[in-house]
Amino acid sequence: MKIIFLICRKSYLKLYLPALTTFLFIGCSAAPPPPSENAAAGSIKSEKNRQIALSNEITEFTQAAQKLERQGRDMESFRQWTDAESQRQCKVAMEDRQQQIKALEEKIKKFPDPFGAYLAPIIPDLNECVTCSKKAAASCVKARSSINDAIEKMYPPR
Repeated sequence: MKIIFLICRKSYLKLYLPALTTFLFIGCSAAPPPPSENAAAGSIKSEKNRQIALSNEITEFTQAAQKLERQGRDMESFRQWTDAESQRQCKVAMEDRQQQIKALEEKIKKFPDPFGAYLAPIIPDLNECVTCSKKAAASCVKARSSINDAIEKMYPPR
């Protein structure tokens, strides 16, 4: 009788162990969240990703504006010389930088409110800053101030 019990017990174990393993696997695994929670979490994550992307774009924009403002200041050496070669170099630099400013101007149009409104005042002074005119240096000062004002509005001190 004992032998029959052991034989039955071994057969029983052969069936029981896989069933137990499957049960534990299914029973102990975390159930997926209900669809509404999953959608809400995805929506929050998506919104956060959009905000991060926007912040990165604004940072790139302000860095590009600051670089152009510095380049406009560096053009002062061209402005002070009256020889033809200096004037030619100034005009080449001016055309290149004004193309970059046009690209920045197009980016402003894509920014949501209020960011576009904060950044738009930078463009006129920055555009004048990179010219070969005598008043360009004063425009560079105004451009730097406009850039700093925009940064303060978008990222107020805490």
